[in-house]
Amino acid sequence: MKQSYDEIDIPDELSIAVVKGIERGKQQQLQPNTRRRNRRWIGRVSASAAALFIVLTIGINTVPAFANSLQEVPGLGQLVKILQFNKGSAEGGTIQDATDVNFITVKEQGDKETIILNFAQNGEAQQAASSFHVSFTEYPHTMTFTVGGARKFSAVKDFAALKKSARIEDAYELITLDDSTVRFNVTFKEAVTYEVHEYKEPAQVVVTIASDPARNVDRPPVYSVRTASIPFGESVGIAEEMLFGAENMRVLKDKQGLYFVETGIYDTEAEANAQMNAIKEQLGYTDPLFVEKREDRQIPESIQTPAQ
Repeated sequence: MKQSYDEIDIPDELSIAVVKGIERGKQQQLQPNTRRRNRRWIGRVSASAAALFIVLTIGINTVPAFANSLQEVPGLGQLVKILQFNKGSAEGGTIQDATDVNFITVKEQGDKETIILNFAQNGEAQQAASSFHVSFTEYPHTMTFTVGGARKFSAVKDFAALKKSARIEDAYELITLDDSTVRFNVTFKEAVTYEVHEYKEPAQVVVTIASDPARNVDRPPVYSVRTASIPFGESVGIAEEMLFGAENMRVLKDKQGLYFVETGIYDTEAEANAQMNAIKEQLGYTDPLFVEKREDRQIPESIQTPAQ
């Protein structure tokens, strides 16, 4: 145990105060004293365990590379619940404010992959997850995350790493007109099974995905009712607000990297056209809407109005 303790690798990203505290405790425990040997051994073991706990707790929440090195270590955090999905949606967490979704990691675990969301406040690990909502939709297969009480989204930088996954096609932020909400999409290359766990101490949301052979088959196309493609920005949020009330509304990114609001997908073109007209009448939406035919795993096309 002493050898393991001496070999602890302290990440550079840990605060100076923590590093000094660990080293000071280490030196004090190694100084000779006149206490009984068994009490000295207990003290050393306790100090080692405390130092290791500090390194694990702070390191896992501040250094993604350190988190990846602990892939096989059990017991990091306490399980709060396994989310139960109703029509593809579930929620968890507690109401908080000033949260930073500070980093996202993805790990391979045999035939599965795990996506981990981490939360922080004022630069320190958050102990309970902020209120969040997660939904899974198809055409294309997409996971949408909404985190309430979030003022920062430092994890945007991690999207590039997510897209290196064999199962992830794209990951991108969604615009929101609420400055205390963070939203993003993860689009998969194929149909997946999924399970979502919420943890505390530290706060994490863990999504485990695996290929779903039963649904990775040829399926009939659907017909999407949607807006024209719009550059990322406030215009997307305004279009979403104007269409608020559409039952199956979502925001997606197209093949050209532009965004649009979709109000629903339907089995037939006739049904889609009828719903498009109903939405215009019921919601008073005056901008053009379109019906797009789309295959199961197809990334949506870019559609522009003549004025664009």
